[in-house]
Amino acid sequence: MRDNSLARSLIDAGHDVTMLPTYLPHFLDEEPASEELPIFFGGINVYLQHKFSVFRHTPTWIDKALDNKWLLKKAAARSGMTSSKDLGEITLSTFRGEDGPLAKEVRKVVDWFHQHGKPDIILLSTIMLAGIGKVLRRELNIPVYGFLQGEDSFLDSLLPEYKEQAWQFLRTDVQKLDGCITPSQYFGNLMAERLKLEKEKVLYHPNGITTEGFSQNEKEILPPIIGFLARLCPLKGLDILVDAFLILKKSNEYPDLRLEIAGGMTDEDVAFVEEQKDKLLKSGFSEYSQIYPNIKREEKLSFLKNLSVFSVPSRYPEAFGLYVIEALAAGTPVVLPKSGAFPEIIQETKGGLIYDKNNPETLAQSLDEILKNPKEFKQKGINGRTAVLDKYSNKKLAQSLVDNILAPALAKF
Repeated sequence: MRDNSLARSLIDAGHDVTMLPTYLPHFLDEEPASEELPIFFGGINVYLQHKFSVFRHTPTWIDKALDNKWLLKKAAARSGMTSSKDLGEITLSTFRGEDGPLAKEVRKVVDWFHQHGKPDIILLSTIMLAGIGKVLRRELNIPVYGFLQGEDSFLDSLLPEYKEQAWQFLRTDVQKLDGCITPSQYFGNLMAERLKLEKEKVLYHPNGITTEGFSQNEKEILPPIIGFLARLCPLKGLDILVDAFLILKKSNEYPDLRLEIAGGMTDEDVAFVEEQKDKLLKSGFSEYSQIYPNIKREEKLSFLKNLSVFSVPSRYPEAFGLYVIEALAAGTPVVLPKSGAFPEIIQETKGGLIYDKNNPETLAQSLDEILKNPKEFKQKGINGRTAVLDKYSNKKLAQSLVDNILAPALAKF
């Protein structure tokens, strides 16, 4: 969604942009920037070619059938069934690129560009596509950059026997690109060290959003509502927020306080979400909470502007956190843990609070501070909205990307 929004803004500014989907179809909440195009490295083909050598030589019509959007969406819904061993092995197969079992998939990408014309520059949506990017750079003789988007958390989650190999493949391949684009100074510094990159090869460009449609609620929200919008999983700390909410409710200071939860939910997340529902039910406060899985854009816009305060107590340091920018675009103040890019965003926007220890007690204290000073923190939400419109709108960031990264890259290539 981040890439699609940025691509649309670049197109509106007069640039020619094509988005090529990889692994799965694009899941968007806005109009697609590009016409429907083939899916490269389709998840089913990748799995079968990794597992069975016969699929490395199948004809095009079979590959196309396996890249069917309906099939891939069904496969995505069952992503939690992939074993840790398979995940590690498939990651290494993908990183091996033209030298591994997925060489046919790499060749499909190269052939597509030879047939449809050479672009001026290629931007990889994630640096984990560096194995493909180095081939495209060599074959097409154009600059290739990769976005950094929180890849460390995925790579570090691999089993030990795959993790270091994956990092080493990535370090080698990234050196063959022209550079990386980081959404935060924090993540740029971290990945420069872990990928052994020279600092000048890591360029800063924050993530942004399409700001059209976001509006703020001028009135005080009554009864007060705490909101969450992210994937409904343990890593995003939903259970920490639920526990903090229960602390506030049990204090008897906020008898009408509500907790509204929204976000993406896969089959893998269902058991965890049910645990949170059960916790709220047993506490006697379930009537003061609601969960909205997989909401659409219009629902999201309404959801965010009708909150008193927003919090995603993520358990890992985020490279950025688009949901923070979206909440601020709706004029809603945020409460976030002191980790990753969150302190940078709060410093830039003045849109909320940062707390030190990411536990329910500390989070409850910070939420309490906001709930007891609604006018003061309403102003923080307004400050945040103003900053987002000025600094994180993709309409403005698209021009910044061209002026500060793309044009200089093309000039020196």
